[in-house]
This record gives sequence, C-alpha cells and structure tokens, in this order.
Amino acid sequence: MSEPPSSRLPELNQPVENGTPKRPLPGVALLPSIATLGNLICGVMAIVCSLLAMRAAYFADAPPRAHPNLEAWFPTYIAVGAYLVVLAMLFDALDGRLARMARHTTEFGVQLDSLADVVTFGTAPAILFLTMLLPLAVPPEGEPLVGKTEWRVGLLGALVYVSCAAIRLARYNAENVKEEAAQMRFCGLPVPGAAAGMVALLVLHEDLVFEQAALWGVDWASLVRQATGVIAFLLGLLMISRLDYVHVFNRYMRREQPLWHLVTFVVMIGIGLFSPQILLVVLAAVYVFSGVVVWLGHALAARSLRPTVIRSLLDDQRLPRN
Repeated sequence: MSEPPSSRLPELNQPVENGTPKRPLPGVALLPSIATLGNLICGVMAIVCSLLAMRAAYFADAPPRAHPNLEAWFPTYIAVGAYLVVLAMLFDALDGRLARMARHTTEFGVQLDSLADVVTFGTAPAILFLTMLLPLAVPPEGEPLVGKTEWRVGLLGALVYVSCAAIRLARYNAENVKEEAAQMRFCGLPVPGAAAGMVALLVLHEDLVFEQAALWGVDWASLVRQATGVIAFLLGLLMISRLDYVHVFNRYMRREQPLWHLVTFVVMIGIGLFSPQILLVVLAAVYVFSGVVVWLGHALAARSLRPTVIRSLLDDQRLPRN
C-alpha cells in the first residue's frame, strides 16, 4: 500500500525552496565549539606573529619582540607564535573533553576541529619555520647565514609537513572510528603531536640565538635550524604512517593513575620553570619516538614468536621435520 500524499508534504514550519524542504541547520555544542575556535584563533595569531617577525627582520624601526620585559620567555615573535601553538594544544584537548561531558559529539564538531587543526598545527608551524629561515637566507644586509641547499631542504620539509598534516586529518575524518578502544590511540602521529615537535625546535632555536649559546665551540642554533627541515619531513611521514600513538589525554587523564605519575608531573613542572624550552623538546621527542619504539617492540616480539608458531603448526599437522 502506497504512502498517502499528505504524509509526504513538508511540515508547516519547515522552509521550502523549489518544492524541496530545506534541511535544518545542525545543532552546535556551544562550549566545545568555543574551545575549537580558540584553537583556530591561536593558530591565526601565530601566523600574525610570523608577519611581525618578518617586519622586524626587514625594517630597522620595527620592534624585534613583543615586550622587552618578557624577552626571557618570548625573545622573538617566532617564539610567541610557537607558544601560541602550544596554547592551542590545550584548547584542542579541551574541546573533545567538553563534548564528551556534554554528551554532544557531532559530525559538525569533528569537521570544525579538523579545519582548525590544519591551520593551527599544520600551516602555522610551517610558516613559523620558514619565517625563521627566510631572513637568514635573504638578509636585508650582509652575507646570508643560510645557504641555498639549507633553504631548499627547509622549504621541502615544510611543504611535506603541511601536505601530510592535511592528509592525516582527511584520513581521520574518513575513517572516524567511534569505538571506545579507538579513542585511546591514534593511527599515525596525530597532527598536534607533530606540531609539538616543530614548535619545540623553534622555541629552542630562538632561545639559543637570544642567549648566543656556543657551548664547546659548537653553534647549537645553527644545528637546530638545519635539523628542523629534515625533522619536518620525517614528522610528515610519521603522520601518514600506521604507527600506533597513545591518546595522552584519554589514557592518562580519564582514570586513576599510579602515584609516580603525579611525581613525574611535578618534576616536569619544575623543569618547565627552569627551562621550558628543554621541557618542550623532551616531551615532544618522547611522544614522537614512542610510536616507533612500540612498533619496533611489536616487530621484535613477532619475530621471536614466529619459530614457536611454526613449530606448533608442525606438531599439530604432524608433518615430518628435516
């Protein structure tokens, strides 16, 4: 029996265009969306800091830093932009938590979060890095401190980093696994984790330049700068890999933890007060390498178990051994 025509008519209060009912706008969870937009605003302001850093490099009358009283923490605009990306990571962790607390996780929120992430954790770190390189490669006066090869390697690393960040976020949205087990780990290095590796090196470089550190006769700032382009390329590959990375917030903040975790957190706060640059580098390196270490551990375990599995199969099938 066919459906009566009246049941197919649009509702009285539903807008109609060209005879077709319009789809209502999706509902929005206010607090998670505000946190996501905070993430996006931090990324945009980090890009603005890149513009200010470029202006300071090429115009003598432009101030080289945000505020003279804060130069120990923010020696340059690049350092300010890097710390803004770190602040955006807090907003990124907060929006997911707020959505779960409100029990209002929507596809709209997922898409908005990915759009914010590609700006803040994909584009902003790459632009900050290129902003650091360009005035050294094409200085307003004097000889360049960055050669053509280093500039090309840095540009290639930044482009690969941004491209892989976009691919990583698109893959995450396409797969969009919502099981509880999937919320405890990431497939591939998450984009905020890769951004942490980039901005940690940028903060360290700016601090080394500000302090003019040359321990043991080595120009550490130059070494960090040269390594950042190669590391950006490697971070891009890790983002599109299938290595497993733990979801730090969901794994360690949503349940009870051993007491030594609290002690470790207090120690990290102490290191951060003494040298936030070193703390950022250590935390970023531990997280980036954790996926590689776990993969190697699984590979070695599988290799050691392979003879045992083959032997058990031979015993079960009672095949003759040579």
